[in-house]
Amino acid sequence: MGVEIPNRKIQKINVKRAIATIVLVLAIAGGLAAILLREDLGNIYDAIISADLRLVGIAVGLYFFEVLFWADRWRVALMAAGYKLSFRRSYLIAHSGMFFSNITPLSKSFGEPFRAYLIKKIQKVPYSAGFATILAEGILTIPSFFGLLLAGMVLLIRLQSPPLWVSAVILGTISCLLIAFVPLAYALVKRKTASGGIFRVIRWVYRRLGRKTSDKKIMDPIKRFYASTRIVLHDRKKAVVISVIALLLNLVSLMRIWIILFAFGQNVSLVAPLLAVTIPILAGGIPFLPGGLVLVEASMVGVFVACGIPPYIAISVTLVERSISYLLSTIVGAAATSYLGIKMWKTSKN
Repeated sequence: MGVEIPNRKIQKINVKRAIATIVLVLAIAGGLAAILLREDLGNIYDAIISADLRLVGIAVGLYFFEVLFWADRWRVALMAAGYKLSFRRSYLIAHSGMFFSNITPLSKSFGEPFRAYLIKKIQKVPYSAGFATILAEGILTIPSFFGLLLAGMVLLIRLQSPPLWVSAVILGTISCLLIAFVPLAYALVKRKTASGGIFRVIRWVYRRLGRKTSDKKIMDPIKRFYASTRIVLHDRKKAVVISVIALLLNLVSLMRIWIILFAFGQNVSLVAPLLAVTIPILAGGIPFLPGGLVLVEASMVGVFVACGIPPYIAISVTLVERSISYLLSTIVGAAATSYLGIKMWKTSKN
């Protein structure tokens, strides 16, 4: 028998989370408002209209290049699991996944289940297998991400010269995460450590929805999920390719932010784009507002200011960067989602 959780308890938890979220939103919004009020809005406006539009255009082009790498990384993972997907479809699904990530409260994460759903409908890939390949490629991208974060923190520490114990704590924490995460993820997948928890969660959801299903029907997709994940992670050639593509993706993201900084006349060191690529992703991982709004912008402005960039320039650069990575990606992703939806509707009619 599953553990039954009273509805009142669930409601209390939801109310507490809602109140905490509102308080956090107000606190961050108030902080951003205070920064904006302290800065001359005219300076922000002048900085934006005087930015080098050619460099901004290059930055826009690099964003589409990033999605190209993102789509190809997943395509390689699917190939390792024995599924073929054309590059065109993977590129459209990648844009669609970004759209769903932007409209749900966890930046760059909530779009993943929708990607698995789309490939199930379009390519007949089982949902559990599709999601497993997404998890596998995600595990393989962790080393390059934490590597860039570690490099950025090392450069920032050299720039700021904080107390030795602070430097040791920061670098030690990131190094431990970098060293421990991938082996831990491999162990979880290999030993099916989380399978029981996943099974209980799915069974609880089914019961709450009033739907009847057998334990076997719940466990079979979980078994396929683990099997597909292990296949991808144990294919060393494909794993290396995915890791290299992930590094290239991060480097292109870094280059895009660096070019935007150049567009505003900021000839900064490598530390600013390194941290602007990594820290906002961590901030956006907190369940908050759609696409990590507010948290991502606040962390990015904080990174730029910490690197010695004037606050009004930091705000201007962040506004331009988020216009590309959030606003533009949402518009393009919505178009891709509409196109794929029409294709699925036509296929279902035939």
